[in-house]
Amino acid sequence: MRSGLQSHWPGLFGRFLRLSALILFRNAAQGAQTIVYCAVVSHRTVVEQLCGKLVVDCGGVDVLPVARQYRDAERLWALATRICALEDAHTMATELAAVATD
Repeated sequence: MRSGLQSHWPGLFGRFLRLSALILFRNAAQGAQTIVYCAVVSHRTVVEQLCGKLVVDCGGVDVLPVARQYRDAERLWALATRICALEDAHTMATELAAVATD
């Protein structure tokens, strides 16, 4: 999505970023269109057309067979859980160290 973020880059690289954003990215209204569509679409449309599908550009797209490999999904979930646990442990250790030094 186009935003003002690329406007902070000076020089030739900044110009390249701004030009590429105009060509390649959507503006805020276009970027929000599918989200708004999903929020206001009728229940019947969801059941008949979108159930079990990825919604792209206000339409349902079949999920790739690769995304339905449950073994990989379970491994990814386990990895994400371990990463979150490490993040929590790191945060807790940092907070405890801060309290201990006070």
